[in-house]
Amino acid sequence: MSGFADLRGHERVVDGLRRAMQRGAVAHAYLFAGPPGVGKRTVARTFAAALNCLDRPDDACGVCRSCRKMAQGNHPDFHEIARAEDKTAILIEQVRELIKTLQYAPYEGRVKFCLIAGAEQLNEAAANALLKTLEEPNARTTLVLTSSAPQQLLPTVVSRCQTLRFGLLTEDQVRAWVVEHLGVGEEDAALIAALAEGSLGRAAALDLEFLRGPRLALFQALAATPADSVAAALALADRLLEVDPGLTRGIELLAGFVRDAVAWNAAGDPRRLRNRDAHDAVAQYAGRMTIAALTRKIRSLARARRLVERNVAKPAVAAGLCLDLASPTPTGFTKGRLPR
Repeated sequence: MSGFADLRGHERVVDGLRRAMQRGAVAHAYLFAGPPGVGKRTVARTFAAALNCLDRPDDACGVCRSCRKMAQGNHPDFHEIARAEDKTAILIEQVRELIKTLQYAPYEGRVKFCLIAGAEQLNEAAANALLKTLEEPNARTTLVLTSSAPQQLLPTVVSRCQTLRFGLLTEDQVRAWVVEHLGVGEEDAALIAALAEGSLGRAAALDLEFLRGPRLALFQALAATPADSVAAALALADRLLEVDPGLTRGIELLAGFVRDAVAWNAAGDPRRLRNRDAHDAVAQYAGRMTIAALTRKIRSLARARRLVERNVAKPAVAAGLCLDLASPTPTGFTKGRLPR
């Protein structure tokens, strides 16, 4: 198991954990709160390895027997629970099983370490069952809850944890991680980092073939769609549905493109664009829109997203949205009407 030095970002959080270890002042329970995909679970696992490392007092050495077991996923004193893929929440049965395990002393490490990933997914019964353990922890037990939505946790759970805030990673940090872990070249890594919005999880999920192909073609098609051609706008809607039949991902892509057009009209600086490889399309589209018009387009995209969530017919949503995006003036979609 690698140590703190191998982590990307979150220096303030890591320094705080190391100081706590050096002072012998590790809290019994932590809440790692921050955006999804930024490395909260990775920091927690590294913290667990450091607490039980046989060779270093404030980090994981990566080579001792304990660190090797952590890396292999079979350390007897590390326990993790999360929502099962076929469930809607972390269930009370999972928490009860964890509590039973934590009643015993560590098997071979200094502490028993429990990670509850996505703790906002604890159902109310499970959260209440966890409270007693948080209130009266065993002396040699450390719990870490990770959450991208801490406001959804019971206040009584939050109050019994020491909260550490995680922020988004810098673009350079994401790019370096992408080169190291995804095995892509610098140019592709730079594109992924620009689109990942500070999240390693998002970076890992991006598909280069899709980014270079359908995504870029969609942007170019929007930029080239004339404002006075209904047929061209409807053809753009067909392309949008081909790119993403469910529309959710396609709307997100177009929202990023329109925000880039706003940034281009405001500053004219390609370095401020997320979709830098689509710079020509962004400039072409922004050239026929005012910032006020682009702001209306962002509202229309948000409306389209809400319509999709309400299961409104997707072809109608796509047609109305694309007619609106192509026009520099308000359309019926802007005013709340769908095409017939």
